[in-house]
Amino acid sequence: MQLPEHIFKQARATRARIVLPEGHDIRVMQAAAEATEQNLAEITVLGNPDQIREAAIRQSLTLDRVTVINPTTSPSCNQYAELLVMTRAKAQLSFDKALQQVYQPIVHANCMVANGDADGCVAGATISTTEVIRHAIRIVGQNPEYPLVSSFFLMLFGSSGPGIQGPVLFADCGLVIDPDAKELATIAAATARNAEILLNTAPIVAMLSFSTLGSARHRLVTKVREATKLLIQQRPDLAVRGEVQFDAAILPEVFESKAGQTGEFAPPNVFIFPNLDAGNIAYKIAERTAGATAIGPILQGINKPINDLSRGCTAEDIVQNIAVTTCQTQLGRHTN
Repeated sequence: MQLPEHIFKQARATRARIVLPEGHDIRVMQAAAEATEQNLAEITVLGNPDQIREAAIRQSLTLDRVTVINPTTSPSCNQYAELLVMTRAKAQLSFDKALQQVYQPIVHANCMVANGDADGCVAGATISTTEVIRHAIRIVGQNPEYPLVSSFFLMLFGSSGPGIQGPVLFADCGLVIDPDAKELATIAAATARNAEILLNTAPIVAMLSFSTLGSARHRLVTKVREATKLLIQQRPDLAVRGEVQFDAAILPEVFESKAGQTGEFAPPNVFIFPNLDAGNIAYKIAERTAGATAIGPILQGINKPINDLSRGCTAEDIVQNIAVTTCQTQLGRHTN
């Protein structure tokens, strides 16, 4: 299932500069060519230019408009090493060691973003999620507005049948294992902000639980209830439903029955799960039994967008991630 067309249009209008550090991977080459052909972003790939272009020719790929940078010979290496020395001051990193690190494509890519030479990075086709996140936090840094790095999936559902229809956001399904109430509220606020950018509509947040507005009593319910209160305090402009069971969140007749409330009912487009168990299971059920497409995990809470890929990703997955990352660069323009 493809991304909504408005995300592609938004990406084209944004014209962000996205760096792909895994330039020797054929899927990354294909995605770079396709994203450039679609004018989704200005793409830079990292790696040996001769080897990359030779491989592209063998695959009949056109990389004429793609910038290829060798991270071991780039004229920016010394500048990036100095940046690393400053960001790693507590570790007392020497310039020589910093320079050796800058030669690593994933480090070089993050330095490009931190230095303003790229607006975002998409990595993970061959690099572990741990490495992607570790370098993002150390080099690009956390966004002070959201003092927690978390993630969400952009879920694409078909428009037929009952239940969720169209694109929605699920969080956190990939990173934060057991958030407390404050962390859960932070995840919800960050996800709602991304929903504003990606869904092109006002976010409506469902804070999910096994209780609907006090129907059960348990410490896990209390956590979601407290997180809901904190979210409303932080973002009084948001439409928030919670704590709420999933069926009550999406079906007006169930919500009316369980909550005893009538009136206008708008279905949520942001679903916040109480822990990683629930979120991870839910998005995979949606993928495998409801035919939904899950794009992500998309990171949030970083100063600038650094996004992760599954190592089993396809070139199309990377292109879609590039489009989402490009749209996310607007967040930095609003807050930084």
